[in-house]
Amino acid sequence: MVCCNCQNQARKAGRDRLGRQRYKCRVCRRYSTEARTSPLGKMRLDPSKAAHALHLLCEGNSVRAVSRSTGIHQATLLRLLVETGERCERLLEERISGLPVEHVEADELWTWVGAKARTQKWKQLSPDFGDCYTYLALEEKSKLLLTWHCGRRSADDTHDFMGKLARATSGRFQLSTDGWHAYPRAAEYHLGARVDHCAVVKTYVSAGGEEARRYAPPRLLTSETVVVSGTPDGYRASTSHVERLNWTVRTDLRRFTRLSNGFSRKRENLRAAVALWACYYNFVKRHAKLRMPPAMKAGLIRRPWTMADLLEAAAAAA
Repeated sequence: MVCCNCQNQARKAGRDRLGRQRYKCRVCRRYSTEARTSPLGKMRLDPSKAAHALHLLCEGNSVRAVSRSTGIHQATLLRLLVETGERCERLLEERISGLPVEHVEADELWTWVGAKARTQKWKQLSPDFGDCYTYLALEEKSKLLLTWHCGRRSADDTHDFMGKLARATSGRFQLSTDGWHAYPRAAEYHLGARVDHCAVVKTYVSAGGEEARRYAPPRLLTSETVVVSGTPDGYRASTSHVERLNWTVRTDLRRFTRLSNGFSRKRENLRAAVALWACYYNFVKRHAKLRMPPAMKAGLIRRPWTMADLLEAAAAAA
């Protein structure tokens, strides 16, 4: 190492209380410390401990459970989640851009922030509280999560989601969605003629008799494929894979678990958790059928990443 004072050669002289290497100049006898490089930025937290905590968050554990397991304070853990989530959001936009695809399935996943919409009316809570829908776009062949968007189930948020999907993909492909009425106009505006769009409209009926419980799942009555634009292949039209992804999200993210108190209290925290999990699903988690991460199947990476690799890549993207 070169001394920053006299530009002469310095030799090693032990470590400081944080474990960083110290150097002592042979000429001016001045001490210096190596620059602190950490994927966590200014957070004074052990990177391996932080990676372990984030891994637990992506495997269905709540914030309080991870705090008890790792000894990290809840406020520190939430700050780590928000900062890492923002970096992972930028990483996903950089790595998945202009990707050639064949068949994309899109769907919305419901949850709430703070309180459900019907509770918000009489409690006069924060305007950020209420129902929140997470839009997901999945590539059918590689199971790659192309993009996501957190917002309301509205035309504006659907347009934002389709805009992200247009930037993440390239070429002509088939798009399968459900019967949400905002999809056709948003897909036509952002994707135009390079998409063959079809909608899979499913009709459900409530269970009756002994199965008429409060939380009983509805039964599928009919399923109809409607051509929206282009010339889609009706045989390939399906939303089964992205609906299976919804199940994975509810299993891996505690904030989406039904009938629990793990829901988000801030929309910012929910968005950061989804961004972190999206990168974890694409680059770290091994798909059971593919036996590799979806990003490896799509040719974006050469080997499965660890959570430490993900933190370093997210820090570089920032």
